[in-house]
Amino acid sequence: MDRAGRGVLFLAALAMGVLGAGCGEQRDGGHRGGGIPSADDRERRSALMRDLVASRERAPDPDALRGPEQQGVGELGQGGSGKPAPTGSFHGSVAWVGDNELLIRDAQGAERDVGVVQATRLLLNGHPVGLAAMKEGDPVDVTYDDGPGGWVAREVTVVPRADSLIPTEQEVRERRARERSTQSVESSR
Repeated sequence: MDRAGRGVLFLAALAMGVLGAGCGEQRDGGHRGGGIPSADDRERRSALMRDLVASRERAPDPDALRGPEQQGVGELGQGGSGKPAPTGSFHGSVAWVGDNELLIRDAQGAERDVGVVQATRLLLNGHPVGLAAMKEGDPVDVTYDDGPGGWVAREVTVVPRADSLIPTEQEVRERRARERSTQSVESSR
């Protein structure tokens, strides 16, 4: 609809609102004492004005809705990737997992709130995972960017503990070979 059509529609809606408000006063026949509008009349007028104002509001700027990576915040990284370098990084442990954020406690005990967006890479044992895979107490390395609402994680990597490392195939074979040799020595005794 062009601008002139919207203007006509706006004026028609305004006229209907004024007529509706005027008819409401006549309908009651002056029972309200001094022309004071009733609560229903005030509510209808408020709803009409709210709708008129809402029809005139502008949509938000799409650039303001983008994350820092899409806005080009920061300096270009090395290696010709074309991506800006992250604002910073730190190591800590997960204190809390939200719907779209992580609370991470660093080595000094300070808690840092880091947003998680669609572009954030979450890694566990080098494999991409979802936010639900992050558990309280997991040690993590975080690289982040400054965003409009605070820090936005670029990459969160769960650092495996030494006791929770998954053995490689070669380590499994070597362990089995040691167990077999130990069993054969014990059975020959």
